[in-house]
Amino acid sequence: MMKGMPGGWFANRAIGWAGLAIAGMLASGCNLGEVTAAQGGDVLVVEAQLEANSRERQYVLLHRSLQNGEVRPEPGATVTVTGPDGVPVEFTELPSGVCAELPRPGLEEEEIPIRVSCYATGLEKELFVLPGETYELEVVSRSGERIRGRTTVPGDFAGRRPSLPPNSALSSCWLAPRTNIELMWSQSEGAWSYLANLEIVGLANALQGSGFEVPDPLELTGLSISQTDTTLVLPREFGLFELTNVDQDVIAYLQDGFPAGVSLRLRVSALDRNYVNAIRGGTFNPSGAIRISSVVGDGIGVFGSYVPRDLFVVVEEEAPLPPC
Repeated sequence: MMKGMPGGWFANRAIGWAGLAIAGMLASGCNLGEVTAAQGGDVLVVEAQLEANSRERQYVLLHRSLQNGEVRPEPGATVTVTGPDGVPVEFTELPSGVCAELPRPGLEEEEIPIRVSCYATGLEKELFVLPGETYELEVVSRSGERIRGRTTVPGDFAGRRPSLPPNSALSSCWLAPRTNIELMWSQSEGAWSYLANLEIVGLANALQGSGFEVPDPLELTGLSISQTDTTLVLPREFGLFELTNVDQDVIAYLQDGFPAGVSLRLRVSALDRNYVNAIRGGTFNPSGAIRISSVVGDGIGVFGSYVPRDLFVVVEEEAPLPPC
C-alpha cells in the first residue's frame, strides 16, 4: 500500500550474491528480498534508499545474508550519512516495527520474512535530502565490519502535464472516465529510470457485476527507462509488470481508461543508478536478475536515492478540482 501523497507532482562484492530486493513491509514487520552469499559465508547486508524533498524519516536497514534458512538482524551498529554540508548525521536504532512505515517505490519482488535491524533519523537528527546532491554512507558493525557507499541524488523535476512545479502544494486533479492522458514531466538530471507506482481505489465497486476479479486497491506499475524518457500514458502504459498476477481482462479493460467513481494515487520517482541496479531482476529485467552491489567494504547491498512526485486523481464526469 502506498503512503499518503505529499505535496508536489507525484512523488559485486560478495561472490554468489544471488539477489537483492528493495524492502517490502508487512504489518507483522519487515520483509526484505532474499540475499545469499557463498556457501558457508556470513555477509553483512545494507539496504538504504534516500528519499529527496521529504520531511519524513530516512532509513537504513541492516541484516545478515541468508544462512540455513535464517536471516538475522544486525543490532548495535553505528550508521551515519554525510551530506553536502560535510556534517555526519548519525542514525538511531529503533524497534524493527518502525520499518513498517518505510516507503517503497520499487517493483514487487518475491519476498521472505526476515528479521532486520532498523536505523532511522529522528526529529532531532533530521536529514533533509536535496535533489542533485551527493551523500555518503558509513556503517560500522559492533564487530568492526565497515561498509561505505555513495549516492548522487537525481535532479529535481516538474510536471508538464499536469503542469505543476516541483514541490507544488497543488497535487490533485480530475480525469474524465474512459480516457487516457499522456503524463509529461521535465528531465531529472542524472536519473537512470523513472518508476511510476499507481494505486487504484474503488475499482472493484465500479466494476461490480462485470465478472472481473479485481483487488481493491489495485496497484499497477509503469516505467520510463532513461533520463530522456519523460512521458507515460495513463492508464494504457501501466500494468506490464502485473500481467502474471492480475486478471488480464482487467488490464485490457483499463487500456481505454478508468471507470467513473475511482480515485488514483500516482507516484513517479526518478531513480539513481544504484537504485536501478538493485531492482533489475524478474519482470524489470526479463533476461534475468542483474543486481549489483553499490557499497564497498565488509558487506554488500544498496545505497541509492530517488526523487518522488505525487499526484491524486479523481475519475468523474466533473469534479471541483483542476482538470488533468
